[in-house]
This record gives sequence, C-alpha cells and structure tokens, in this order.
Amino acid sequence: MSTIQYKPQSDILHCERVQSLMSSLKRPPAVSHLESLDVEVSHLKEKFSNLTRHRQRLQENLSGLFQAVQNVENRSLVISSDVMSKVASVRTDVRRMSGLEGEVEDLLSQTDTLEEKVAQTEKLMIKRIADLLAGSIDRVSAVKSSSERNAQRLDHMAKLIQDLSTANSELSERILTLESAQAKMLKMSTFAADLKPKVFTIRQDFNVLESKLSELTLRIGLIAEDVMREEQQTEMKNNQPYV
Repeated sequence: MSTIQYKPQSDILHCERVQSLMSSLKRPPAVSHLESLDVEVSHLKEKFSNLTRHRQRLQENLSGLFQAVQNVENRSLVISSDVMSKVASVRTDVRRMSGLEGEVEDLLSQTDTLEEKVAQTEKLMIKRIADLLAGSIDRVSAVKSSSERNAQRLDHMAKLIQDLSTANSELSERILTLESAQAKMLKMSTFAADLKPKVFTIRQDFNVLESKLSELTLRIGLIAEDVMREEQQTEMKNNQPYV
C-alpha cells in the first residue's frame, strides 16, 4: 500500500504568503515590516512543524489502519478457508451419511433375517429337546421293564438254584447210600457178580447226572453274568444326564 501524502490548503496559502514576503524583501524594507515578517516566519515554521507532526501521525494511523485491514483480510482468508474445509467436510459427512443409511437398512434387513432364523432355530431346538426327552422317557421305561424282567428271571434262577441244591443234597445222600451199599457189596463177595452190572449202571447214571449238573451250573453262571451286565448297563443309563 503506497504512503498517502497529506497537503492541506492552508499550507499552500502560507507558501504563497512567504513568496510575496520574499519578493517584498527585495524592495527597501521598513523596520516594522521586517519585524512582522520575522513573526510571520516563526509562526509559519511552527505551523510547518505542527503539520509535519500531524502528517506523521496520520501516516502512522494510515499504516496501522492498513496493517489492521491486512490482518482482517488474512483472518478473512483463514476463516474462509476454514469455512470451506468445514463445508467440504460437512458435504463428505453428508455423503457418508447417505451411504450409511443404505448400510443401516441392509443391517436392519439382515437383523430381521437373523431374528427369524434364531426364532426358527429356537423352535427346532425346543422340538428336538422335547423329542429327546420323550425318547429318554421311553428308554427309561424300557430299562425299568427290563429290570423288572431281570428281577423275575433272578427270582426264577434263585428258585432253580435252590431246587438244584436240594437235588444235590439228595444226590449226595444217594451217593453216600450207594457208597455204603458198595462197601456192603464188596464184603459180600458172593453177590459181587450180580452187583457189578448194577454198580456200573449206577456209576453211568451218576456220571450223566454229574455232567448235566456241570452244564446246568455253567448255564446258571452265564445267566448270572448276563443279569449283572444288564444291571450295570441300567445303572450307567440311569446315571447319564438327560439330553
């Protein structure tokens, strides 16, 4: 910004007066006129110095005003740039928001789909749990029925064992009787020939009975093992948690 030169109208008038006074000095002056001229020159110098100071203050004020205007322009540029960047950011945010609206709608639709799937899954799980509970109840009922049947079989086996024990006692008594009879037959040599075939037959019967008793004992052991195995399986099933 160029410096403004301040020239008031009074300054020009004083200059003209000084020129007229200087021209008048070329003529033979009077003493009073010279005195007035000195006074006028002093007054003019004082006014010039005042004008110079006033012009300096005006130039300083104009410089300060120019600097203030320049600062305002710079601040306006900064504010304008900031506003433009904020407007661009707002436009970008608006575009992003418009894009996010579509994404939110997609997410909402996906959420609805997931909720429907979750509801269907819950229904299927409830149905499956109900089926499993019904199956478990049926299995427990079957296990109870099997346990009752096994208990009946055990009672029957206990009765058979008791009968076998009685038969065994009777056979033991018969064997003792046969042994005493054999001793008597040994003493009775005269009847040995007649008793040998009978003794042989009795021994064969005893061997057959002993083999049958061994077979029956083996069968009883197998049945007892089966019953114990079924009881263990039943206990394991009862201890398992319902699915």
